[in-house]
Amino acid sequence: MFKKFSVRLCIIAFVLASLHSCGILQPKNISTPKVAVSMDLTAVENDQVSVRIDPLKNFSGEVIFHLPKLIPGTYENSDFGRFVSQLKVYDYNNKQLYAERIDANTWRIPQGQKLDYISYQVDDTFDSNEGKEIYPMGGTKIEKDKVFLLNLHGFIGYFEGGEEWAHHLTITSPDKLRPYTSMTSESQSKDKDVFLANRYFNIIDDPIMYAPVNNISFELDDITVNLAVYSPSEKYQAADFKETLFEMMKAQKRFLGEANTTERYEVLLLLMDEEELNFFGGMQGALEHHRSTTVVFYENLEASALKKYITDIVSHEFFHTLTPLNIHSEQIHNFNYNEAVMSQHLWLYEGTTEYFSHLFQVQQGLIDTNEFYDRLLEMITKSKRYDDAMSFTEMSTNIVEEPYQSNYPNVYEKGPLINLCLDLIIREITYGQKGILNILQDLSKKYGVDQPFEDASLFREITAMSSALVGAFFKKHVIGNTPIDYEIFFNKVGLRITEETVIDSNIVLIGKQFPFITVAYSEVGEETLLVQDLNTPLKRLGFEIGDRVTNFNGKQIPSNIMENIELVNDIFEEAFEWEADDRVFFEIERNGNSLRLEGQVNGIQETREVLRSEENPNQRQLELRNAWLQQSPAE
Repeated sequence: MFKKFSVRLCIIAFVLASLHSCGILQPKNISTPKVAVSMDLTAVENDQVSVRIDPLKNFSGEVIFHLPKLIPGTYENSDFGRFVSQLKVYDYNNKQLYAERIDANTWRIPQGQKLDYISYQVDDTFDSNEGKEIYPMGGTKIEKDKVFLLNLHGFIGYFEGGEEWAHHLTITSPDKLRPYTSMTSESQSKDKDVFLANRYFNIIDDPIMYAPVNNISFELDDITVNLAVYSPSEKYQAADFKETLFEMMKAQKRFLGEANTTERYEVLLLLMDEEELNFFGGMQGALEHHRSTTVVFYENLEASALKKYITDIVSHEFFHTLTPLNIHSEQIHNFNYNEAVMSQHLWLYEGTTEYFSHLFQVQQGLIDTNEFYDRLLEMITKSKRYDDAMSFTEMSTNIVEEPYQSNYPNVYEKGPLINLCLDLIIREITYGQKGILNILQDLSKKYGVDQPFEDASLFREITAMSSALVGAFFKKHVIGNTPIDYEIFFNKVGLRITEETVIDSNIVLIGKQFPFITVAYSEVGEETLLVQDLNTPLKRLGFEIGDRVTNFNGKQIPSNIMENIELVNDIFEEAFEWEADDRVFFEIERNGNSLRLEGQVNGIQETREVLRSEENPNQRQLELRNAWLQQSPAE
C-alpha cells in the first residue's frame, strides 16, 4: 500500500528521481467522542511533542494502552511505541497511577477504573536514533516553528477494545503554520485547530502537515484536489506542480471512470534536505490513505525529475482509492495494529495499483507504447531477482516474517505482471470488451469503503465474474508457485521479446546505476571527486581508478562540492546530452600530477532485450492489443 524507492544524489550517487487550511469543515455524521487528544506544537523541546490522551468514559478495571506496532499501508513492524518516553498515568485527583510497560508498544494500567488521562513525550523519526528504520513517508517530523509532519500513528495511541471509539483532537500550533489534512475539522483558528475522527482508523488514515502557506487547489469534475508543499529552502512552490498534477489526475479520472468516487484528495509533499536524504539511506516515496497521500522527496531534484516522480508515485497512491480503499478484506477493514493478521491479496492491493499506474499513462497518451513495453520488460527482469517460485498468497499472509519480508519489493515487480496476465486473459475471452479494471469496477460497486470482502472467497468471486481460465491462472501462478511464462501472454497481443543493438553515448554511468566519480575526502578533509569505477569508453579516454577530477569538459569543479552540489549536478548532467561523435575533455590530478584527458565519446555498444511488436501480427492480435491499450487501429 505504500510506494517506496531509493533515489541517490548526483555525484554522491547520481542516478535516481491558497487556502487558510485544508481540513474539511464537515463535522456531520461524527459519533460522540469517547477519547479527547491534545497536542501542543508550540511547546516543543528537543524535537519532542507532548501528547495527552483523555478517555471520556470510565473503565471498570485493568486497562491496556497501545501505540501501533504496524499500520495499514506498510508490511513490516514499525514499533512506534519506541519513540514514546515519560509516559505517565493520572487519576481524577491528578495523582500518578502505576503503569507497567509490557513491551515496546504496550502499557498495562492495573487500576484502570481510576484513570483520568495519560500523558507522554513523542520523539520524531526524522532525527532520532531509531528513526532511520521508519520510511520517511510514514514517519514523523518535528521542526519547531518550521514544519510538522504528523503521521498520527506515531503520536496517538489507543485503548485496547477502543479501536471503534470516536476521537476529538485539539492541536495548539504556531500561528505562522497552517494545517493541511483530509481530516474532518470542527474548528480552526490561527493557533488552535480541532479535528474529529469517527474511529481510531481515521486517526491513522488522515495525516496532517503543518507548514507555511504553500498550496494550490483545483476542481476536477467532481473531485477537489489540494497540493501542499513544504520546501525547506523555498526552492519549490506548489504552483510549480499544478499542471503536472492536474494533467495526471485528469487522465486517471478518465481511466477509472465511474469506479472513482473520491470527492476530495490531499497531496502532502514534504521535501527533504540532503542530510535527511542521507539519514534515510536515499529512501523516498509515498504512503496512501483514503483521501490523501503523504509524499517525501529530495528537494534538490531537478524540477523535471520531481515532476516525473510525482506522476509515477502519486498516481500509484491515487489508484489506491480503488483498491484496497474501496475493495479490501476484513483483515484490512478491522486492522490489528499490534499483531500481524494480514490479507493474502497483495497481488491486488499493490500489484493492481502499480499496473494501473503504468497502464493509464499509455492509454491516456502520457507515455508511448515502447516506453510502456520497456517498463514491463524491466519488471520481468527485476522480478526474477526475487524468489519467482514463491506463492504470492503465502508471501502476503506472512509478509512481516522472513523469507517473505525480503521478497516484499516483488509486489511492485511481479505484482503488476500478474495483473497484466489477468488483463490479457479477460480481454481475450471478452473479445477486448473487458479487462481487469472492469472486474474491479464491479467489485467496488458491490463492496466500497465500509463493506469488506471475505479474504478466502475473493478468487472464487473473481473467477465467477470472469472465466475458469482466470481461476486456473490464480491457482497455478498466484496461489501456486509456478513461474509465469510471459511470452505466452505477450503473444496474445502480437508482442515478443527480442534483441537490439544500440549505442549508448552516456558513458559516465557504470552499469546504468552509478556515476564513475564520487565525492570523497582527502586526509586533510578536503572534498574531492574521485574516479571509483570505469567502463571501456572511459578507459579509452585514459581514466584510471583513483584519479581526482578537477575539470569536467571545460567546467571547473568547485572546491566546496557539498555546498555547491546543485552546480556540480548541473555540470555532470551535461553528459546525458552527449552524442557519440562529440569530443570531450577532462582535467585530472594523478599522483600529484595534472593531466588533460580528451577524445571522442564514441559510446558503448550493447545488445539488450526489448519487448516490441511482431513484424506481422495477425488481425486478432492487433484488435486485442488496441483494446488493451485503448488505441485506435491506426495507432
